[in-house]
Amino acid sequence: MVTPFEQGEARGRAEKRAIQHTLQELKRAADFFDLEEGGMAKVEKESLKHIPGRYVEECEGLAKGSGLGEGPLLAVNFGRGLGRLFADGCTSFVVPRAYTPDGSVLLLKNRDLPYRRMHPQVCAYSRLDGYNEFLGVVSGGNVNWYQGVNEKGLVAFNNAARGDPYEEGMPISVLIRRILEECDSVDGALKFIGNNAYNAFSNVFLADRERAVVVEVKSGYPPHVWEIEKPDCRSNHYLFHANPDADTKEETLRRLQTLTRYEGGRQLLKGMEKVGVEDLQRLSRDHEQGPGSCSICRHAAFVGTPMEKLMSSSTLSAQIFRVGDDVETYVALGRPCQTEFVRLKYGQEIPGPLATGEAWLEDLKQKEG
Repeated sequence: MVTPFEQGEARGRAEKRAIQHTLQELKRAADFFDLEEGGMAKVEKESLKHIPGRYVEECEGLAKGSGLGEGPLLAVNFGRGLGRLFADGCTSFVVPRAYTPDGSVLLLKNRDLPYRRMHPQVCAYSRLDGYNEFLGVVSGGNVNWYQGVNEKGLVAFNNAARGDPYEEGMPISVLIRRILEECDSVDGALKFIGNNAYNAFSNVFLADRERAVVVEVKSGYPPHVWEIEKPDCRSNHYLFHANPDADTKEETLRRLQTLTRYEGGRQLLKGMEKVGVEDLQRLSRDHEQGPGSCSICRHAAFVGTPMEKLMSSSTLSAQIFRVGDDVETYVALGRPCQTEFVRLKYGQEIPGPLATGEAWLEDLKQKEG
């Protein structure tokens, strides 16, 4: 176990090339959007109010290990200038133990974001002293974890939804990471969500060896907990809370995409008596509606303006969690239709190309010529 700074420093050394790539893309984004690069990199102290000090310390370690400067790393992790450029996509599946071949609980997350070049994916452990260890996929140089499984067998990740900031609180990345670090079970995670304020809009997936739930979290409202009793999926809209009015072209397009992926996922699950790891790998690669922005494996839209194509979500990575007698994860860094899944038993050393981001960067280089 290590201190946050030590963990960040080790990751900074390992992920240096991925972090350099992100900073280069940040400059390109500033040029593309005709923005002042320094303004995009600005971190306001007010924005750190709900960020645990240990995450800021880990970010400082990332800067030291990579040698790339504390200011840029703080901006990549906590700067508000970048937030308006990105809106999470993601399509996820959950299979309770009664529907899997071996009685384990299975979950899949396809992680989608616009401007995909800015988010090199790495697979890494977090092993902070005094907190649960966990394993997940994160963007290189980031302490903002959106998914993972911890040493107790608790899985937590999210699919973003749309909303307005009704009240102050921790962002969704902090909520997910703190659940993994501080909770041992679904029951504990639900208690944690109920006892804390969050400025978040998401479908949160939680699972342990016995139970799986999807929690609709919406800032300013009580969470809605949906018990998963048969295979199910979610994309980026609420089923129980109200969604924003689709009164603009942008919002109408987002709604069309999320509803299409949700209904497509449900259709793929129909008639499947048992769902195994290979089935989830197949679902993660699905192109029934594309490949495009409405398929489960998402690719940037081929129609529209250059801006619309740039900001269309595409799949960055896929991660499958199997929680049973053992805990395993299967990781595809890159679009899953073009990338092989790597199986990792919990506690196993992560292969170098996955831990450094080299696998993702090489995949990007090959696919984009």
